[in-house]
Amino acid sequence: FVTSKSWIIVDGDNGQMIAGHEYDSPKHFASTTKIMTAWLVIQLAERQPGILDESLTMSTRADETRGSTSDVRTGEVLTVREALYGLLLPSGNDMSVALAEHFGDRINQELTTPAAEKSSAASGTEVSDPLEKFVTAMNGEAARLGMSKTRFSNPHGLSTADHLSTAADLAILAKATLNSELFKSYVSTRQRGASVTGPGGYLRNVVWKNTNELLAIEGYSGVKTGTTDQAGACLVSTGERDGRHLIVVVLGSAASESRYVDSRNLYRWGWKLLNHPELIQ
Repeated sequence: FVTSKSWIIVDGDNGQMIAGHEYDSPKHFASTTKIMTAWLVIQLAERQPGILDESLTMSTRADETRGSTSDVRTGEVLTVREALYGLLLPSGNDMSVALAEHFGDRINQELTTPAAEKSSAASGTEVSDPLEKFVTAMNGEAARLGMSKTRFSNPHGLSTADHLSTAADLAILAKATLNSELFKSYVSTRQRGASVTGPGGYLRNVVWKNTNELLAIEGYSGVKTGTTDQAGACLVSTGERDGRHLIVVVLGSAASESRYVDSRNLYRWGWKLLNHPELIQ
């Protein structure tokens, strides 16, 4: 029994859909958007590990982004390594913009694929804003992965008319990202403390707690929450039982707590279906 408008259960090992409801219908998907934001940066970091030690400065535009925040202020500096925690644990909208600004000018050069080039060409215009360049790269990577019904218009997930995805597409993204040990280490972290340096050289400590309540339960190790008025409560998650992995996506659950109840009910059903494959349609 689930309250979510759209959901899917996928075998985490082979990507096969086990069950779903309106899983191919485009929906608002809130901060599950940040899976892609982090994925682009982490791919760069896996190729060039020094990227994680680069200094990132919080801009005024990033700091003033509405919604969930990492609580890093304009002019404060931290490493990209810590910024990714500030993005994924407290779901910092501000940090998504800061990372997009930091990497936007080089992201397409570093991660260019035929699909990304096609996506960029389809836009028909040259952009100079690194934030817009980063969003173009998000759409290019979505095309490369086969997320055919996904469109990103920002790196954080605040709702717009053309910022939509599907449960099936988000499961594709989750499966790709979970092949990365670095990505998994971030999304499975429950709490992280970091130091930021402010103008004039002062040091300030921040503590980030992961918004994903499933991490408190043994067997669950990610991935990302999301909540807006338009999207409802969303969750992309992964769980393991008896050596079998599942990915579950719920979009539009009735309330924050409902997404966890919905997901756990779907995991129970999914693991039962894995043990009785004749029931899988």
